[in-house]
Amino acid sequence: MQNSAAESIAEELLYITGKALLEADFQMFSECFRLPQMMETVDGRRLITTEAEFQYTFNSVRRHLHDCGVVDFARTVVSAKFLDADTIGSTHVSSLLGANGQEQAQPYPVYSVIRRHGNTWRIVSSLYAILDNPAYNEALMATPDYSSTEQ
Repeated sequence: MQNSAAESIAEELLYITGKALLEADFQMFSECFRLPQMMETVDGRRLITTEAEFQYTFNSVRRHLHDCGVVDFARTVVSAKFLDADTIGSTHVSSLLGANGQEQAQPYPVYSVIRRHGNTWRIVSSLYAILDNPAYNEALMATPDYSSTEQ
């Protein structure tokens, strides 16, 4: 019973974040997350602390998906369970789909920690196990270059 509630919460966040990515709606997307946000890939980990950094990463991922011809996702919660009353550990598998409905890359798992803040559940960290798509990992790890003097 408890795990079905955890799965429902994880599925709702997956639906909203996928819709927001496809529709380029950063506001909708960011409401599903809480800063600081820990992101990890095979290339490393980073802590996103500002909304500007988070939006930069969102735009970087959107560019990557567009460049790869991704027009939809097939994302399925594989496991979600309460770690405590206010924390859920969730694993989902994500497939990136092109206009023809074909997968644009190998499906990959993502493990997320979701925490309750007041009455709202938000993602606080995600570990992406993308083993065969260095460009996607690079998009997830992209950081703004604040040292550049060009605007």
